[in-house]
Amino acid sequence: MEEKTEQLPEITMIQVQKRRKDRFNIYLDGEYAFPISEAVLIKTGLYKGMTLTKERQETIEEENSQYLAYTIAVDYLSYGLRSEKEVRQKLLDNEIEMRYIHTTLERLRDQMYINDQIYGESYTRTAANINRKGPRQIAQDLKAKGLDDETISHSLMEYPDNQQLENAQYLAEKAMNKQSRTSSKDAQMKVRLHLQQKGYPKEIINQVFDGLDSEKSEEDELFALRIQGDKVWRRYSRKTEGRELEQKVKGNLYQKGFPGDLINQYIEEKKQEMDVE
Repeated sequence: MEEKTEQLPEITMIQVQKRRKDRFNIYLDGEYAFPISEAVLIKTGLYKGMTLTKERQETIEEENSQYLAYTIAVDYLSYGLRSEKEVRQKLLDNEIEMRYIHTTLERLRDQMYINDQIYGESYTRTAANINRKGPRQIAQDLKAKGLDDETISHSLMEYPDNQQLENAQYLAEKAMNKQSRTSSKDAQMKVRLHLQQKGYPKEIINQVFDGLDSEKSEEDELFALRIQGDKVWRRYSRKTEGRELEQKVKGNLYQKGFPGDLINQYIEEKKQEMDVE
């Protein structure tokens, strides 16, 4: 009696996916089996009525997974340079298996589609020229994007000291122009803090202030004092008056960095104003 051979599963339908017209669903013996991209479908030559061994099916699915990982990565890179960590995360977000991520990243490195050194240098130039970030902020950004310390150090060579100083001076002057309602002392402190937050080192900040006109004229200082003084006067006058009110206002204005002689002048002005009322 002849031994009955096992019948191989047959492709009974190849159906285009509703959301992705470049991907298809393969059905074997009337049941969904696996998805496949259009490119892999054409390459493998699958057709309705074709039979597949289990090994052949596994080979096709693996080839499709590798193709999918690569096309997702290339599409992501088409919008701009990316660090290797960013590409890896993109593939993870698309639920690509780690083995396909590794082979895809290796392929992209060989093709020079991803190169953290080139990425770091490009990011540094853009951050310096357009965003005027300081070197420390850029280093933090690159660290977050997965670059190692050596690569970051080489990347920052694209940002020379003279450009750092020029950018910091621009930011300082811009920030100082917004401090018309604060004391010279408070304005300087806020500008220094702003430059620190932008990632500039202490030595650059000190050079900026060596050439920055940060001292206000007495007239401008008094103008700012009056604005701040009126605010605190209104606030404290709701709960106190007389000498206690004067002392609270003085203390607040001292904390804001205004000089004592101008504070006394302001208090005398307010007292005269109150007497007139």
